[in-house]
Amino acid sequence: MIMNLLKTKEIVFCRPSARSFLPSCLTGIERVVSAKLLGVTFCSNLKFDEHIKNILIICSQRCYLLKCLKAQGLPAKQLNVVFSAIVVSRIIYALPTWGGFLSNDLIAKLDAFFKKASRWGYSCDLRRLSVLLHEADEHLFHKMVNNKDHCIHQLLPPEKILPMKLGATNCIFALPQCHYKLYKRSFVLRYLFSNAY
Repeated sequence: MIMNLLKTKEIVFCRPSARSFLPSCLTGIERVVSAKLLGVTFCSNLKFDEHIKNILIICSQRCYLLKCLKAQGLPAKQLNVVFSAIVVSRIIYALPTWGGFLSNDLIAKLDAFFKKASRWGYSCDLRRLSVLLHEADEHLFHKMVNNKDHCIHQLLPPEKILPMKLGATNCIFALPQCHYKLYKRSFVLRYLFSNAY
């Protein structure tokens, strides 16, 4: 594959306490601390402050459109449909990828945005990020488990092999040992441990 070095960036993911950094393995490629990939801004420390900041800027701009529609007399039910289509869809885009890595502060910022939208009359029901994340995780996980051709099916841990049937259990997968909280926040492990699937 021929790479365009001017369009190629390198990002190294490391723990926050890491003291030494790997030297760049390719010359002529700029190393960055954050990069946007398919609409999600990733930072080298796996914090999503920049991504949430970008989302809130975009959603605030779209709320101005909702304000104009409300001023023109669009009913609350239709405002809710437009809010779901242009704001909520932007927030939940790729949510299982980054949702587990959010700090309580970032979750509070998104929840505060939903409260404002509800208070302004753009949303009929008060949404919470934790509920949206759980729904998105559940939807993606069940699609992945039920379809062996799914592109992330190989991320599932192996199924448990028991010498005898001991009783009904929800968890059919062998849960790996997690020595780091960061590892446990990734989509598949987060869902498995929180639901004891």
